[in-house]
Parts: sequence; C-alpha cells; structure tokens
Amino acid sequence: SMGVVGLGLGAAIGGALYLIVVFAGMSGLNFRHHLRMNFKNKAFRSVMKALPPRSIDQGISSINSLAQNRFANNISSSATANFENAYILHNAPVSLIGLAISTAAFPRFTERISQGRPDLFKKEFLNVLRMMIWISVPVVATSYFTRDYLARIIFARDNREIAIIFGFLVVGMFFRTLYSIISRFYYAQKDTVTPLLVSILIIVLNVYLAWYLSQKTSYGVSGLAVAASTVSAIEVVILLAIMSLRDRHLFSKEFLKSLTNILSVSAFVTIGSYLFSILLPLNVGDRGLTLMVKVALIGILTIVVHVLVSWLFGVDEVKPVINKIRKVVMRQIKIQ
Repeated sequence: SMGVVGLGLGAAIGGALYLIVVFAGMSGLNFRHHLRMNFKNKAFRSVMKALPPRSIDQGISSINSLAQNRFANNISSSATANFENAYILHNAPVSLIGLAISTAAFPRFTERISQGRPDLFKKEFLNVLRMMIWISVPVVATSYFTRDYLARIIFARDNREIAIIFGFLVVGMFFRTLYSIISRFYYAQKDTVTPLLVSILIIVLNVYLAWYLSQKTSYGVSGLAVAASTVSAIEVVILLAIMSLRDRHLFSKEFLKSLTNILSVSAFVTIGSYLFSILLPLNVGDRGLTLMVKVALIGILTIVVHVLVSWLFGVDEVKPVINKIRKVVMRQIKIQ
C-alpha cells in the first residue's frame, strides 16, 4: 500500500486519462493543435484579456479554503478534519446542480449574445435561475434534516460536530449553487472584472468573519461555516443588485411572482421534510443499509411533496415533470 501518496498518484493518473479523452474528442471534431499562438487573432486576444481576472477569481476560493483551514487548525486537529468533511458534503450538491446546469447553459448564453439578442439572453438566464432555485429547494431541505444521517453514513460513527457544521453550511450550499449561474451572466457578457472585485471584497469579509466567529468565546469551528454561508449569501445579493442597477427591467413582475410561488412552495417542502425526518428518526443502532434507506425515503418523499405542491401552486418549472409522468402513466395504461 502507498498510503496517502496513493491519493496523489490517483489524482495524477486521473488527470492524465482526462487529458487523453479531451485530445481524442478534439481529434474527432477535426481540431488540430499547432505549437504556435497567433496574437493577431481577435478572438485569441479577447480570451487572453479575460483570462487573468477569471483565473484570479477562480483562485480566490482556494485562498478562502486556506484561511478556513488555518483558523480550524487553531482550534484543534479534529476541528480541521470535521470542517473539511462537512465542506465535502456541502460541495456535492453545488457541483451536481450548480456547476452542471450552469456549464450546460453557458454556451447558450454566449450564443444569444453573439446573435445580438440580449433580450433572449436575459430571458433564458432568468429561466435557468428560476429552475435552479426550484431544483435546489428539496435538496437543501433534505440535506438539512438528514445532516446527522449523512454524517454517520460517510463517517461510520456518530459525529455530531460534522452534522452541526454541515447544518450551517446548507445555507451557503444554496447560495453557492446560485452563484454558479449568476457569475456566468457576467462571463457571457465578457465581464470578468465585476465578479472578481466582488470576490475580493467577499474574501476580506470572510477572513474577518471566520476569525471572529471561530473564537472559542463565539461559535468555535461552527463559526467557519456560519462565516462561509453568510458571505455566500452576501456575494449573491451584491451581484444581483449590480444586475438590477444596470438593467432595472431585468427582474420583471412576472419573474418576481414566479419566485414568490417557488418560495411559498419551499415552506411546505421544508415542513414536509421535517415531518418525514420525525417519522423516520435516526436511531442509535442505525448503520449502513438502514441509514441509506431512511435518507432515500426522506429525500423521495420530500421531492414528491415538492412536485405536488408546485403543481398546485402552478409553478412553471414543474410542468415538464408532470408531463413526463403523464406520458409514462399513459404508456403503461396503453400497454395493459
């Protein structure tokens, strides 16, 4: 066994395999790589101009992580491990929902901008933003009320501190998911400076809050999670405020009405998820399959409530789901 070195080796092998797949894909699309750069190319210059602020913006999250780990280390080594483990749980939905959807939507955004149709770009952005909020609601509710279950599934023992930290991070999880698509609103318009400046402000605020809230006289290691969630919310609010100031007609009454419906639905979903966690409580002897079944049932029942209540409230985002269910049911009826 290579021990911890094996993790680094695995990452290196994975990166190399990923590069091979990318080169194979480029070859299939008839891309040809040449060892020269054409600095006269307008598109190349545009990319290089946007690269520095975008790279710095992406790297700022690493600076945040370093600061958080530093403050956690000041508390104890176990606090560092607990915070990192809770942060891994927090990152999973952000990647699966936020990054996946925003990455898929980004080419469409840039296409609308290149077509000279900012109206369609803004319309599609609002649709994706609304959809992302709607999808995130049951995930956030389930994550919060099953935080103790998840901590025990992953770490095979009771770890209340991880569950507490993750509970605070759930709020940040929601806003980090939204940030994925909001930042691409700016990137699609080749504005990389605004997100960068906001991120610099946020990192300064995060370092201060992380230091202050992680004091033993305050929240301890949980204060790092409180700080992370707080600055995530502030960052999203600032970026949305800048959008609204630049285009006062961006967030129309129709959009705000739809958003109000989704928020109303979220209240019922939260109550439902809470009740399901009471009906399927975490017992002292629960382990392995029992835990996974309980989490799955709570998640499924929460999603069912989310879909049904959204349908009753006339939320547009649920219509494709309802139509798909109807098609499946009708197909089964015809077969019988």
